[in-house]
Amino acid sequence: MTRSVPTSATPPDGERRLRAFGLSTDIVHTALRPGLSRAANRTSMALRSTPGTDVYHDAMEQFHLLLADAGWRLVYVKQQPRLLHPKGVRSFTIASGSNVANPDRRQQPRTRRKGQATRDSLAGPRAELMEALFEVPATPQDPNLVAAAEAAPLWLLVHERTERGLNLELSRPAKMTSSGVVTEWDDRIIIGFLDLDGDLSIFDDPDDGTGPYNVTVEPH
Repeated sequence: MTRSVPTSATPPDGERRLRAFGLSTDIVHTALRPGLSRAANRTSMALRSTPGTDVYHDAMEQFHLLLADAGWRLVYVKQQPRLLHPKGVRSFTIASGSNVANPDRRQQPRTRRKGQATRDSLAGPRAELMEALFEVPATPQDPNLVAAAEAAPLWLLVHERTERGLNLELSRPAKMTSSGVVTEWDDRIIIGFLDLDGDLSIFDDPDDGTGPYNVTVEPH
């Protein structure tokens, strides 16, 4: 876990680009906060991989809940879950990494190992093939949605856990190593730091029926 100094807010141009994407800093933070809170409160008895799993699985579910009414769809591409834009113009999934949102733009993030689905969607040159790392039960899907998700440019919401919260950026992968690590990016949108400081009590009981979310989502 890094101790790097966080970027405190999304740059104005970054917020504009997020909105063009159909997202916002508020949406991203709202989706990630419950899983991050759970990860931060794990005991020493938890597996080392558990905090990362908390963030990943919770956030994909929360994004789907927040964006479904605006027409976003959850689609599996070679077993990799992606959220597909209502107009099919882009998709994104979540990835952990290091050196995320570094103010020195020459320093680019490095993800953990990704699979064949990511490699097939790179914006730049592709290295040798490797087996997908995701294994989920096969479920019936609309072939038109799958085709749209495969064709849509893939972006990664890359996060890096720190002692205070998450460094974040939404970036378009361009190059992977032969072992599956994304090391180069075609485009990057830096997102404001998600700080765990503050009152998280509204997330203690997400099923109480009171509707904890108040985030406006519109398709773009």
